Amino acid sequence: MIYNILENSDAVSGVTLKNSPNSSTLLLDRADGKGRMTFHTLFPGLTLAFIFVNAPVWPESDENSNLKPLLINYCVSGRSELLLDDGSYIYLKENDFCVSEQTAQKEYIFPTRQYQGIKIYFDLPLLLQSCGELLKSFSLDLPTLEKSYCGNHKTYINEADSELENIFQKLWRLSERPSAFLLQIYTLELLHRLLNMEIRPPKTCGFYTETQVEIAKRAAQILSDDLRQHIPVRQIAERFSVSETSLKNYFRGVYGQNISTWLREIRMNEAARLLSNTKRPIAEISEQVGYSNQGKFAAVFKKQLGLSPLEYRRFKNLEKY
Repeated sequence: MIYNILENSDAVSGVTLKNSPNSSTLLLDRADGKGRMTFHTLFPGLTLAFIFVNAPVWPESDENSNLKPLLINYCVSGRSELLLDDGSYIYLKENDFCVSEQTAQKEYIFPTRQYQGIKIYFDLPLLLQSCGELLKSFSLDLPTLEKSYCGNHKTYINEADSELENIFQKLWRLSERPSAFLLQIYTLELLHRLLNMEIRPPKTCGFYTETQVEIAKRAAQILSDDLRQHIPVRQIAERFSVSETSLKNYFRGVYGQNISTWLREIRMNEAARLLSNTKRPIAEISEQVGYSNQGKFAAVFKKQLGLSPLEYRRFKNLEKY
């Protein structure tokens, strides 16, 4: 199955497959960003991938959307959005993991444009046939794992406890200098932990409907279209016929931040871009991103980026030479 997944992905525009003796890598290279997924087959039927993305979207092939491998995902940093085959959206934030029988439809979306994580693919029939004795010797009953986590709902999502986090982080530390032996040992340890831990109720706040997601994204677009404006959240909520509290909850679910924090980062990132790429006066840039008071703008910018606007511009100018 993993061979089909890689071959199907290679056919997607902007994605290229590179094979090496010990791994396979999918490279994303598009105008809006880049990314890398490196796949290590640990046993026949079990493949682990390390994911690095600096882009808003990673396209998925229609063929892969129809495959249903058992999957374990873990978010190391950033935020990931997946549209599942039942029309619901799930979000993984830092230290969240999910066990799922559902695959992303159309694309993987990264609302913060950055994501690092681990994904483990299981082709259970092949794995059980090829490694049945090994799994039995470690008391790893994978059909039970699948039933326990995906029996009632096709996707289970929760925050990793300290023991799970420790195992995932051990795996992640091998992302740049992998050891086949340690990847196998830690993955078996992970499966053992998942099978023997008390399964907590899943995080219902990780799931959102298409309408809720669309409202959050349209609100973000309205807020960021003209940063000089300060549009009340209440006004946007009324536009979409939802309560202000509901809008804030949808927004936090999609972007992982409250609206004010997200908007402040958008303003300061745009200011940083203008300071670096233009010679426009700082007072003009301050107004462009919504600050009529230049002193307040400078204080917020320094808190956000660690340098005053003038220091930041000088630093960026030095970098060019």
